[in-house]
Amino acid sequence: MMKFKLIYRANRMLLFVLIILHTNTLSQTNEVGIFMGGSLFKGDVGSHSKEKILLNSKPAFGLQVKRNFNYHFGVSFHVNRGELAANDKHSYDVFELERNLQFKSTITEFGLMFEFNFRPYMSRDAEYNYSPFIFAGVTKFFFNPKGYYTDGNWYSLRPLGTEGQGSDFYPQRELYDLKGVSIPFGVGYKINVYEFLTLSLNISWRITFTDYLDDVSTTYIDPTTMGDLNADLADQSENKFDVGFQRGNPNNNDKYGFIGMHILYSIKDPQKGCDNIVY
Repeated sequence: MMKFKLIYRANRMLLFVLIILHTNTLSQTNEVGIFMGGSLFKGDVGSHSKEKILLNSKPAFGLQVKRNFNYHFGVSFHVNRGELAANDKHSYDVFELERNLQFKSTITEFGLMFEFNFRPYMSRDAEYNYSPFIFAGVTKFFFNPKGYYTDGNWYSLRPLGTEGQGSDFYPQRELYDLKGVSIPFGVGYKINVYEFLTLSLNISWRITFTDYLDDVSTTYIDPTTMGDLNADLADQSENKFDVGFQRGNPNNNDKYGFIGMHILYSIKDPQKGCDNIVY
């Protein structure tokens, strides 16, 4: 229910802003570009310190198309792709070090963002050529967590039911989806380095509605109800945890994000001039 309320409110806000922009713009530009940077993860597995999260970021890239309605407002569509990964050995927590889990997952997202510049900004305008900004919106993402086994291979964890998902022994635990919706938000700083070229540095996080980006959420289950591979990947601790012992925190959903730079090429609207711009 909370998921749908947040999405509903975000969509209402976007609709309200778009209506205002439609009635209050005299000049517009389009931008297309690429994103290069890293992906961020904060969940049950791995370190929770900000420094370690940044240091453990993995390469990410993307494409963006943006419509700037005026000096302050814009809307963009993007596609990002990267890798999420975490390892308990990077944690400072005694339990997590003993738990000894790790995962990796490709993450692909499609997003719609609303952007607000704190000061007037427009590419191709020498007077207003830099600004800090904030952005938020909605994204659709796809993932597939994998675990490392002693044979040197990475195995998809969802089919293994490491917490009893999809098992007849745990009928209340359903298989989780490998896709979801998130609410992204972030901050950045942009500068028009050349007439038609903008560099945009930014960092953002996604509020998700799943706790299984890392395949860890609830409790350990009876290993005799699983195959050897399943059991070994479910509990990689040295001394093995008791059945029912907490494996993750189901009350705190996983988060992911991106940090990096957009390189954007400005395309001026051929049907509109730049005189009397509303800002």
